[in-house]
Amino acid sequence: MGALSQQVNEAGSMVDAVDAVTDFKALQVELAAAAVGVVGLALFATIAAKSGAFSAFAFGYLLFLICLGTGFNAAGVVLMDESAGAPPRPFLDALLAGVFAWMKSLVVFLVAGVGVLVLIAAVALLLWICKIPVIGTLLFFFAFPASALVLGLSFLAVAFVLAPVAFPALWSGQGVMAALARVAVAIRKRLLAVLVRGLVLALLLAVASVLVWFAVISGLFATGALSMGILRTAIDPAGLMNMMGGGGAGGGGHALAGLLGAVLLLVVAGTALSQILKKGWCLIYMQVVRDLDVGAVEDEMQQRLAQVRQQAAAMRERVQQQNASAHPPQMPNAGNGRVPPPTQGS
Repeated sequence: MGALSQQVNEAGSMVDAVDAVTDFKALQVELAAAAVGVVGLALFATIAAKSGAFSAFAFGYLLFLICLGTGFNAAGVVLMDESAGAPPRPFLDALLAGVFAWMKSLVVFLVAGVGVLVLIAAVALLLWICKIPVIGTLLFFFAFPASALVLGLSFLAVAFVLAPVAFPALWSGQGVMAALARVAVAIRKRLLAVLVRGLVLALLLAVASVLVWFAVISGLFATGALSMGILRTAIDPAGLMNMMGGGGAGGGGHALAGLLGAVLLLVVAGTALSQILKKGWCLIYMQVVRDLDVGAVEDEMQQRLAQVRQQAAAMRERVQQQNASAHPPQMPNAGNGRVPPPTQGS
């Protein structure tokens, strides 16, 4: 309980994450990328409505997600630089760093997902072994709680440790293996510290979300009601899609402008809240994880990866040898007693 109380007291510094709402450089970077995504989505949605091609809308939505991911990570790079006291980066450099961090984050989460699936498969294999009569029942008595604990801790680590540690590591310029090594060490040595700070950050974010979304949604409803009375324009997605398809009437331009403006406002509100989340992750990384010695873990992961590559190469070579032995090369005119004619010039 003493350790928990100490972690709760130290986690009070997470309140500083709220100040990230006024970090205009991070907001500018993320909003610029999000604005490009919104415009692209609106453009391809219009094309899809007029042509009836769903692929155009799917491409626009994919572009929208790419822009959001780039802006999210670029703002994280800016916040991480500020938290570490590094010199600020130019706008384009921050966006470029956000692109690389976003691509590396996809790899990190893919590797983590594969690891969880492998762990689930191992537990399933162990439970299958428990089908053995008599001995299986005794083994199940120990395997069931152990498997439940391992899977539960794995889900806990993926849900509450992976993102707060991996993202700031990538934003600080670390590679995929270094980020995964920091996640592994944090789970082994600083799990309680990360979880307590993550819980405090979640509470701060919940309070801020209630206030921000109340202001935005109530303002949208009030302004929408005034727009209906003054401009005779109902801003709704169904009316907008009808207008883009050629069946719109008067006020269609206002409906399009109003809906795009509402989407942009929602993006601004979500961006402001995401600054709190990213700043909190940077603080968790700086306070808990940054000083951990991950060299040994990273070397071990590199060795295991090399072993996996060697095993894959050996298996591929073995398969090639088996294929060669099963299908030996045939000599020309073999078995008919004829000598092949001499080649020209011999």
